[in-house]
Amino acid sequence: MQFNQFNQQSSPDPININEVKARQFIKKHGGRTVLIAIIAILALVLLSESVFIVGEAEQAMVSRFGVIKRLITNSDNDFHQRYADQLKDEITSSGDVKLQVGSGLHFKLPFIDKVEKYSSRLYTYISDSEVVNTLEKKQYYITTYAQWSITDPALFSLKLGSMTAAENQLDNIIHPVIVQLINRMLADNFISNKDALNTALQEGLTTINQDMCVRGIEVKDIQIHRTILPTGNIESTYARMQADRAKEAQQLRSEGDEEYNKVVAAADLEARQIEAQAVSQAGAIRGEGEASAAEIYAEAYSVDADFYAFWRSLQALEKALGENATLVLDQTNPLFADLMQFIK
Repeated sequence: MQFNQFNQQSSPDPININEVKARQFIKKHGGRTVLIAIIAILALVLLSESVFIVGEAEQAMVSRFGVIKRLITNSDNDFHQRYADQLKDEITSSGDVKLQVGSGLHFKLPFIDKVEKYSSRLYTYISDSEVVNTLEKKQYYITTYAQWSITDPALFSLKLGSMTAAENQLDNIIHPVIVQLINRMLADNFISNKDALNTALQEGLTTINQDMCVRGIEVKDIQIHRTILPTGNIESTYARMQADRAKEAQQLRSEGDEEYNKVVAAADLEARQIEAQAVSQAGAIRGEGEASAAEIYAEAYSVDADFYAFWRSLQALEKALGENATLVLDQTNPLFADLMQFIK
């Protein structure tokens, strides 16, 4: 019993053949595997630093050691063509900056080139409420808004650098332009004539973009966002608007009455013409009938003059006598002689 226990305690542990083979493989090929892994990681890092993607709603600026080398814009961005005269002295028109169009995959020098991306979407600018005067010195409180976008990231980065600076610049330019436009407008046109107001705003938009284009910004649209009348102008403005509407309504009524009178006069003239034609035709037909009757009477008289005289006498009696009438004739009366002749 003791001998068996001694043999169990002194027997060696079993050897794992798979573990031994794995240790031998790592000892033999471990250095090469680590080297391959390191090379693969470096290749991935180098590749990731060599390419970049510009989205559909993005623009990109590539700089090298702080110097702008490339500008990548959207395919529908024709900003540099439309403002070629204003941008002729700017860096993006000098030839030192390469202009590329189109989103997607692009390449750069790894670890040297720096890529900055900018959105090409529209931004909304809303001004503070300000007091403006029309041509006749009518005061109004207005708030304006504008839709703008970054169209040249290089100029935007160099001259503005941030959205806050862009908003401040827009505020400094848009408000004076709008004030000058409204100062030249009559109150009636400013309040109720949308065509006149839109024409003035379009003129102001052109003036604003002449200044903002060299900063890489283009204002797409500008409108009056809110108009608030001062208390002293509310009643007079409403009264003027009511008078304008009443004048317009009276003009419409006058035009309607004039058109109605024209239609009635034309209808009356046509009715009189139709009536005159009918009377003329009726007279012609009546004349023809009487002529035909006279011919028939003449023919009948020529055939039997005595009978014709008798028949005419009967017609005369029929017209002269009514119901229950008594006729007293002298024997010398021609009518009595005619009747007695045919009675005999």
